[in-house]
Amino acid sequence: MAHSINIILHVLTGTIAIVIGILAYTSQKGGKRHKRYGRIFLWFMAIVILTAMNGVLFFRDRPFLTVVTFLAFYTSYSGYRVLKTKETGFQLIDFLVMLVVFIVAISFVVRMESANILWNAKVVYYLLGYVLLIVSFDMVRFFFPQVIKSPKFWIYDHIYKMTGSFTALISAGVGTVFANYEPLNQIMPAIFGTVWLVFCLVYFPRKMDY
Repeated sequence: MAHSINIILHVLTGTIAIVIGILAYTSQKGGKRHKRYGRIFLWFMAIVILTAMNGVLFFRDRPFLTVVTFLAFYTSYSGYRVLKTKETGFQLIDFLVMLVVFIVAISFVVRMESANILWNAKVVYYLLGYVLLIVSFDMVRFFFPQVIKSPKFWIYDHIYKMTGSFTALISAGVGTVFANYEPLNQIMPAIFGTVWLVFCLVYFPRKMDY
C-alpha cells in the first residue's frame, strides 16, 4: 500500500513538474511568470526526489534511476542557489553539499565495480561522469572564484543546471514508463538531454532579462 501511494505521488508530481518546466521555458526569462514557474518547479522537484529516494531506500534499487535522482537533486539545488550566490559566491553550505554529492557519486562508482548486476553500465557511468563534472567544477570555483571572471557566467550556470534537472526528470520518466525497452529507454533521453542543453545554452541567454 505504501509503495503504491509513493509511486502515485511520484508519478503525479513528476508529470506536473515537467509541465511546469515547459511553462518556465516558454515564459519571458527573468519575468515574474518565469520566476513563479521556477519556484513551483523546485517544490514539485523536491517531492519527486523525496519519493524517488523512498523507492530506492525502501522498495527497489534501480541503478539508472538512482543516479538520475541523484543528478536531479544536485542540479535542482545548485541551479536554484546560483540565483542566491551570483553576487556573493559560494557559501560554506554549498561546499558541504558539493562534498557530500562528490563522495556519494564516487562510492556509487566503487559499488558498480564490485556489483554483479546486469544493467547498462555505460549509460550509468555517463550520468555519474556528468554529476562528477558539475560538482568538481563547482568545487574548483569554490576555492578559486576568480577562475570565472565573467559577471554574466551565472546565467549560463543557471541554465545549465536547471536544464540538467529538467532533462533528468524526463530521463527518469522515460526510463520508468518504457522499462522493457532497455537500453534505448536510457540512451535516447541522454541524447535528448545533451542536445536540448546545448540549444538552451546558445539560445536562452539572449532572452534573459535580469
